[in-house]
Amino acid sequence: MQTYGYFLLFISFISLSFMGGCSETGERRETGEESSRSSAAPAVSPPLSGRIVEPSQGDIFTREENISIVVDLDDEAGEVAAVNMTVDGQDAVFSGDVLGTLIWDSSGQPVGSRQIRVIVVFGDETTETYSLRIELKSDIVPVQYGFRIINSYPHDIRAFTQGLVYDDGYFYESTGKYGESTLRKVRAETGEVMRSLNLDRELFGEGLCVFDGKLYQLTWQSGVGFVYDKETFRVLRRIYYQTEGWGLTTDGTSLLKSDGSHNLYVMDPQYFSETARIEVYDNNGRVGNLNELEFIDGLIYANVFDTDHIVIIEPETGRVTGRIDLNGLLDPRHHHPNLDVLHGIAYDRENGRLFVTGKNWPRLFEIEKVRRS
Repeated sequence: MQTYGYFLLFISFISLSFMGGCSETGERRETGEESSRSSAAPAVSPPLSGRIVEPSQGDIFTREENISIVVDLDDEAGEVAAVNMTVDGQDAVFSGDVLGTLIWDSSGQPVGSRQIRVIVVFGDETTETYSLRIELKSDIVPVQYGFRIINSYPHDIRAFTQGLVYDDGYFYESTGKYGESTLRKVRAETGEVMRSLNLDRELFGEGLCVFDGKLYQLTWQSGVGFVYDKETFRVLRRIYYQTEGWGLTTDGTSLLKSDGSHNLYVMDPQYFSETARIEVYDNNGRVGNLNELEFIDGLIYANVFDTDHIVIIEPETGRVTGRIDLNGLLDPRHHHPNLDVLHGIAYDRENGRLFVTGKNWPRLFEIEKVRRS
């Protein structure tokens, strides 16, 4: 019994030692002598002396707008020595007084979600950070376009088009559906399939692009894609990603990927790792369901899934600068029971030709966008 008692005392001592070593970090940072004392005992974060009362979390503003940020400090907060502000972790220029309203000019900012932090330094060298997220929508109204058909070409009615590329006089096409997904090389003028590769039955083919003479193909929900030799369709390597795979294109340096949200992901071609993200907004807010992509003259063209629209996106800011309405493109005489949505954008850079088609469409069109008054 005596041995058992000593054992219990030993266990109690070990437990107290571990409990004494645990602490949490609060929003208020202590400095100097207080900081040294707090490291020797469990830290209890004091209540904050202030908060952001305007705007509210998630409020939406228009890019280029002056945004008022109101910070409320308690009467006992103490002397304020300095105030700083960051937006997405970067120092931001602002005007105003922390005891009143800070004004942040959002001119030149990308659209999308922005994290604002206000850092207050008090006279005793302690600091407090108050933060919130807001959204910036586009400050421009997209130009509205219709279309004019330049040419019409045959298209395999069995092709559930997910990705479309024009390169060296041929279309390269990724088709979807489980058990039916393919990679194809197609003669532009006739629609003849020159080469075809069947994907594994458990894979659903998606976006496609040509980069550095190789074909990059995504799949939908499997988290895996493929890099092929463009001439032989031999698999050179696999690529992996965390989101769903929808559309894919290139700006000549990086790859751009969509996943059906309002986000476009800038991907490193070698490791297929995300290097940046573009949030897409028009003057009304987020533009989601972004699907098949094509990079044309410095702008990103994107199918909006389940619509007859293509949006034109400014990659530097994420703003939608234009919208092409392709309603009525396919003649009703060509409709059939398996017909699906508009999908597929390709561009002949050498001759400036724009091509579009759809899933299980019998025709592929060369079009010209026409600005509406």
